[in-house]
Amino acid sequence: MREALGAFMQTLDFGSPAAAGAALLKVVDSDNPPLRVFFGTQGNDMLPQVYADRLKTWADWQDLAIEAQGSTPAA
Repeated sequence: MREALGAFMQTLDFGSPAAAGAALLKVVDSDNPPLRVFFGTQGNDMLPQVYADRLKTWADWQDLAIEAQGSTPAA
């Protein structure tokens, strides 16, 4: 497992720390900074699908969530 993880880590492009610093300063200096932001490409490439999957799961189970509160779904 450790070897596989090490091999995977070698395939990642972590970019330039200097570029990350400049990007961080832009966030800090922003009039409306985001609560969360990605530095690099991996999150932007991977997480939109992860969140789409989560939203679908939550929508699929919304009736159960409402039931668990003791309410009934609106007609």
